Amino acid sequence: MALALVFLLTLGSIWGVSISATKLAVTGFGPFSVVFWYALIAFLVLGALSLIRRKPPPLDGRHLRYYLASGLIGFAVPSLNNVIVVQHVPAGILSTVIATAPVFTYAIALAARQERFQAVRAVGIGLGLVGTFVILLPANSLPDAGMAPWVALGLLTPFLYGVTAVIIGRFMPRETDAMTLATGFLGVATVFFLAILLASGGGQVPWPPVWPASHMVLWLGISSSAAYVLYFQIIRMAGPVYLSQVGYLVVSIGVLAGMAVFGERHSLWVWLGIGLMVGGLTLVNLGQLRAMRRARAEP
Repeated sequence: MALALVFLLTLGSIWGVSISATKLAVTGFGPFSVVFWYALIAFLVLGALSLIRRKPPPLDGRHLRYYLASGLIGFAVPSLNNVIVVQHVPAGILSTVIATAPVFTYAIALAARQERFQAVRAVGIGLGLVGTFVILLPANSLPDAGMAPWVALGLLTPFLYGVTAVIIGRFMPRETDAMTLATGFLGVATVFFLAILLASGGGQVPWPPVWPASHMVLWLGISSSAAYVLYFQIIRMAGPVYLSQVGYLVVSIGVLAGMAVFGERHSLWVWLGIGLMVGGLTLVNLGQLRAMRRARAEP
C-alpha cells in the first residue's frame, strides 16, 4: 500500500500539472496536433525502452483487443476531449471535473462485481463527490455561465476513465508487465490521432521550438510515458477503484497549477471542495488498507 500510494501521488502530480501544460500547448498549436505529437513522443520513449529491454508488446489477438479498447477509451478520446474543453474553461475547473472519475469507477466496478461494497470507501467517494458539487454548483463558481455546456462535455473524460479502469482491471493480461502494456496502449492512441490529424487536413509540427507551446508538447509526451506505466502498475497492485482516487489529487494540484501559471483565482467554495476531496481520498485509502489486511488474514 505504501508503494501504491507513492505511485498514486506521482501520477496525480503529473496529470495535475498536465492540464495547465495542455492549455499552454493548445495556444500555439491546434488540439489535434497537440494530442498527436505528445502521444507519439510518449510511444517512442516507451518503444525505445521496450527494444532495450527486449520486451516488445505482444501482437496476438488478445493483446491487440486489449490495446485497442484501453487505448481508445482510456487515452485517445479523453485526451482529445480535454484539449477541446480546456480551451473554453479554466484549467482548475477542468481539474475539478476530472475528479468525478471515482464516482463513475466505483459504480461501474460494483455493477461489474469487480469490487465489494465497503462503507468506509463509499463514504470517502461520496465525500469527494460532495466536494466536486461544492465547487461546480454554486452560482458564483464558474467565471462565465456560458462555460456550463463545456463543463458538461468535460464529464465525458472521467466517465471514460471509469470505464477504462474497470476494463483494464478485468481483462489485463497479468503475464505482461506494465511498461509493455503501456507501449501497446499508446501505440493505438498514436495511430488514432494520426488518422484524425490527416482527416482534418494536416497539422502543425512543434519545431523549431517555440516557448511555451513546443516545450509543453515535449513535456506532455515524456511525462505521459511515465504516467501510463504507473497507471497500469497501480491497477495491477491495488485495483481500479483505488486508481480512480488519483482524480482528487489531480484537482488539488491542477487548481494550484492554474493559479500559478494563469493567475486563476478561486472562491472559498473551491477551497472547501478541495478539502472535502482530500478527506475522501484519505477514507478510501483507509478502506483499501483494511480490505487488504482482511484478505491477508483469511486462510
